[in-house]
Amino acid sequence: MSFDQSRQTPDARVERTTAEEIGRATIAAVVDDFYGRIQHHPTLAGPFGIVHDWPAHKAKMTHFWWLSLGGRPYLDYRYEVMPKHAAVGVTAALVDDWLALFETVVHAHVEAPALADAWLFRARRMGDSLRLVEAYYRRKRERGDTPSLAHRAL
Repeated sequence: MSFDQSRQTPDARVERTTAEEIGRATIAAVVDDFYGRIQHHPTLAGPFGIVHDWPAHKAKMTHFWWLSLGGRPYLDYRYEVMPKHAAVGVTAALVDDWLALFETVVHAHVEAPALADAWLFRARRMGDSLRLVEAYYRRKRERGDTPSLAHRAL
């Protein structure tokens, strides 16, 4: 079946992604502010101490959120969120702290409540996944089956 251009009207609107609605500049501002705060956070600074190149990390995280919110890729990078976070010992409590800080920063930068909510919904689902991964690796350690993921860096 081919596309029938005769059905298009001059008023046809292209649906924009959440990423496009928020904008790459705002996503970058959130990422910059968030990771700036993380470096001084009482519980999050430690686990993120393995980051040695903050500008590169922020660039990757801006791209990650751009993709997560529906934007088209502009970097060639493969994200391995779960193994990388498991390798640094992320706990459910750290995920809670991360989400609380992230919510504060998103609300400070994203003016439209619906867009902030859409972004935070995605962040919370990732938090849920990280909690599951943490529980999985904790159970493995309790059984004496220690996974070797320490070679992976953020």
